[in-house]
Amino acid sequence: MKLQSKKAHLAKSLMHSALIALTLSIFSPSYALSLMDVYMTAKQKDADIHAAESRYNAEAQAAPIARANILPQASLSANTTDVNQETDGNTFGVAGREVDFNDHGYTLSITQALYHHDYYVQLRQAKTSVARASIDLDASYQALISRTADAYFNVLAEQDNLKFRQSEKEAISRQLEQAKKRFEVGLIAITDVKEAQASYDLAIASEIDAQNALEISKDSLEVIIAERAETLNPLSDRMQLIRPDPDNVDDWINKALNENLTLISSEYTRTIAQQEIKLQQAQHYPKLDIVATHTDTDTGGLTGSRESEDTRIGLELSFPIFSGGRTHYRTKEALHRAELSTNEHEKVRRETIKNTRDAYLNVISGISRVKALSRALESTEAAARAAEAGFQVGTRTSVDVLLALQETFRAKRDFSRARYDYLLNTLNLKQAVGTLSVDDLAQIDSWLN
Repeated sequence: MKLQSKKAHLAKSLMHSALIALTLSIFSPSYALSLMDVYMTAKQKDADIHAAESRYNAEAQAAPIARANILPQASLSANTTDVNQETDGNTFGVAGREVDFNDHGYTLSITQALYHHDYYVQLRQAKTSVARASIDLDASYQALISRTADAYFNVLAEQDNLKFRQSEKEAISRQLEQAKKRFEVGLIAITDVKEAQASYDLAIASEIDAQNALEISKDSLEVIIAERAETLNPLSDRMQLIRPDPDNVDDWINKALNENLTLISSEYTRTIAQQEIKLQQAQHYPKLDIVATHTDTDTGGLTGSRESEDTRIGLELSFPIFSGGRTHYRTKEALHRAELSTNEHEKVRRETIKNTRDAYLNVISGISRVKALSRALESTEAAARAAEAGFQVGTRTSVDVLLALQETFRAKRDFSRARYDYLLNTLNLKQAVGTLSVDDLAQIDSWLN
């Protein structure tokens, strides 16, 4: 009863959430999508994840296909033939003549493998392939989390960049107007006006580039979720800078060597290649089957109709002697491919160590970078205010003010991008050790407005 109550409560909650989402989509065209909204949409519509699921479903059939070899095999064949037979002379004392009859019957055959070493190797190999396919599917889900977050924050970064470019253009525009007025009354030279005009023109060009970059980033997100995301929830000041736990790179590397999904998949690939050697060697082994047949035949002829039944059961042993060297060379091929898979596995292992170390260091440096850029932003804003005040009293030129403004907006862009990079690096670190999950995305989503 409690379980039914929980299910009913869950269904009611889901219906309530669906109604809220529908209401927002109808009455709030500018409803902002959260990171989790985008991820859930991507999980339903992303072409790569659907391809990964289809690939897994196809590869999962390898085990039952291989198991079918060791199960009984039955076949039924039937035939019917109309015969016109003309005989001269005597056959067993019966004078020859022309007769018409129907020749028909059926044969039922059943075979059960008793000893086929290659069948059992194939079954083990198929199970390994299915296990690898499952790991690859999990890796695809983790990659979807990473790709979704990357595309989401790229849009936010480009939105911030456009906003800063527009604010920069407006600030330079005001500075240009002041420069023109001060030139008209003879307080500054024409070169200051030209400098302000050039900066304003460059700001317009930068705004156009930023607008284009924003649309391109939205295109990239649209590829994943199959719809245009015009408004996204921005990152709030609630974001926390959390150091990795454990705060030791060697611990993360050891964890990655045990749980990194790409590395585990590579290990399965190496195992499959080694099993292929045994599979080819098994072609030298004898094969033993139980074979049973039942044949029922009705026929006719000069001497009249006849019916016969034949039932047989026995053992059938086959032993390969020589196949032109095919088995020998296929075994050599499998040996070389196994060596190849071992070398590729070692490469993946080294890349896993490198990627884990890089991700860890990026998180650590990202924390320091965000803090440093936060202080730099405060400094550049103070410098811009001082330059503006100096310009008003004639101690600073308009060029000084323009440079201060550009430094301020550059610091804002760098600070914004550094926060997004930090969040992405935390996801990359967890992906490197194979533990990235939706919960990590939900944590980041709680820091969005």
